Amino acid sequence: MISLTNRNFITGIIIKKIRYRDYHEILHVLTEQGNIESFFYENVHKSKKKIKVSTPYEVSINFFPTSGMNKIINLEIENTYTNIVYDILKNSYVANMLEYVNLINDDTFNMYKLLKVCLKNIENDVSEKLVLIYFLCQILKGQGFMFKYQKTDQLYVGYSFLKNSFVDKFNIDHSVYGLSDSLVKLTYYMTVKNIDFLESLEIENKDLIRLFSFLNMVFKEFVGIETKSYTKILELEEMLGSN
Repeated sequence: MISLTNRNFITGIIIKKIRYRDYHEILHVLTEQGNIESFFYENVHKSKKKIKVSTPYEVSINFFPTSGMNKIINLEIENTYTNIVYDILKNSYVANMLEYVNLINDDTFNMYKLLKVCLKNIENDVSEKLVLIYFLCQILKGQGFMFKYQKTDQLYVGYSFLKNSFVDKFNIDHSVYGLSDSLVKLTYYMTVKNIDFLESLEIENKDLIRLFSFLNMVFKEFVGIETKSYTKILELEEMLGSN
């Protein structure tokens, strides 16, 4: 008989699932402790008794630790985030969020806490674009990257990758990525304010997409990370005519 203890139990968010052979799945779960752990979900596509899951479900798992991959004994769903799962735009932006979690896998701060509050806001119909931008700014901050802002009385016009700073019109160079003054200031607020302030913001989709694209460039340039879901989102936005 298997004896289950607290050490054989986790709660977390499924950030990736992989079909394994005909009937099984491998689940990558971001746990409450901020760690990514992998679990073998045996015969989930064969047994009608097994609960079917998806990203970004929040789940509780009892498991049997092995020398290889932890084997799931029992799984319960805590939150399905239904609004996210069944909305193509919400789901696409959350997929980008989860891809960043997978690629960064940073335990210097609790990624779980940040991801959960972001999912909660998207589920409650706060703009998925705004929430993802907040998420990315918080991740950059956690990675030790801080945006620099040129001291100026002028309006900001964009970010200079040569100067590693937001600049005004008198300091433009060929590396500048154009952003309006309001979007530049928004990047600052995204790093210092609580996520609740997003609810009161009203920003055009095209501006949010531009800021989202900028942040993906920053991750590529300074963190060395490029996501596959980024281009898929841009294609989807173009198809839907949102930008």
